[in-house]
Amino acid sequence: MSHPGNDEIIDNATDNRVELSEGFVFEMTKFGIGIVQEIAAETVKVKPGMSVKDFVKVLDQYLKDQESKSNISMSK
Repeated sequence: MSHPGNDEIIDNATDNRVELSEGFVFEMTKFGIGIVQEIAAETVKVKPGMSVKDFVKVLDQYLKDQESKSNISMSK
């Protein structure tokens, strides 16, 4: 049998976890976009006017390179 006070504590803890998760996702998104911006800046220096399709290939290669450096499997 639940107690009203316990239910409120549990609900508040759940809300806090959701807020922390949303904050974490936002910060990681900002971090990821920052990395993509750095890669884009370097890529434009080498290949100005590159198509989006080709740039996506550069990003894919970056991920493969990072995966092999870190020995972490990023398979889907």
